[in-house]
Amino acid sequence: MLPRAIPTVLIAAVLSLVGACNAVPDAPGTAPVVATIIVKPVNLSTPETVVRAAREALGASAGVRYARPMAGEAHLLYLTAPATRDDVPALVERLQASNAFQYVERDSMMKIQ
Repeated sequence: MLPRAIPTVLIAAVLSLVGACNAVPDAPGTAPVVATIIVKPVNLSTPETVVRAAREALGASAGVRYARPMAGEAHLLYLTAPATRDDVPALVERLQASNAFQYVERDSMMKIQ
């Protein structure tokens, strides 16, 4: 028979693990992420040149942070403040119009209707 303290210890351990699995917040001093977008540059580019091209196209209307590379020479970028969620469609259009990218799309989950 298990002593009475063991179930209590097990519950405490599980609860501490669940708390540790919460999403990691942004690093201090960084703006919150407003949207995630997928871009494919016209020319082969490094992450630095992709971010630079996005910042040049968007100006001061949105912050841009590099997330990660993707398959097919595409890249995942974070749009941050001062942009808002309502600004995202217009920002995507500005990136498309810059001619630095052959593909720009908001990264979102597709739902089958």
